[in-house]
Amino acid sequence: MASSFRSERLIYRAPEDTPQDKAFILSLQSDRACAENATGYLVKPMSSADVDIFLRGLQNCLLGVLVCLPESSAPLTTKPIGFVNLKSTSHPHHRNSTMSIQICREEQGKGYGSEAIKWVLEWGFLAAGLHRVSIGCFYFNEGARRLYERLGFVVEGRTREAAWKNGGWHDFIEMGMLEGEWREKYLINGRGAFTLIGGGTKV
Repeated sequence: MASSFRSERLIYRAPEDTPQDKAFILSLQSDRACAENATGYLVKPMSSADVDIFLRGLQNCLLGVLVCLPESSAPLTTKPIGFVNLKSTSHPHHRNSTMSIQICREEQGKGYGSEAIKWVLEWGFLAAGLHRVSIGCFYFNEGARRLYERLGFVVEGRTREAAWKNGGWHDFIEMGMLEGEWREKYLINGRGAFTLIGGGTKV
């Protein structure tokens, strides 16, 4: 059965405790430059135990999915190219969540990150009933900041010298989007762009 959790070019599926998914996570996090741009953790070689912890963290999010391309030769098979998540909050009545995303280097620059973020925002605001989604990036990652602003995120703050990377201190840019801002930018005739219910969600 084809997945209904999809956007124009991408499929979103839960990560599994399989050798294939573990190997993908290991390869993604072993790209040091890519990982340095995406995480505040100390980037170091991952062990199998580290991969297991990463997978459990992804599975325990409000939404944690692998971003995949369909395999043309095998319609029921997908090729993971990254992950995206909405982290659970300790105070769910506030209806806030923080998004993280990472796309493997060879698939960057093709618009997959933008497409995945749009899909997750629609899921978050329409399916999960969120009121606010935040995202952030390091100041040196200008490409990410421009992308997030283009998608409708608003710069809300700047934490000075929050990260030690490659021998220097770097600021962290905090950004956010409210439900009303998302609705104004993305809803067309009261419908979202992706298939969540029927032929597009009417709200």
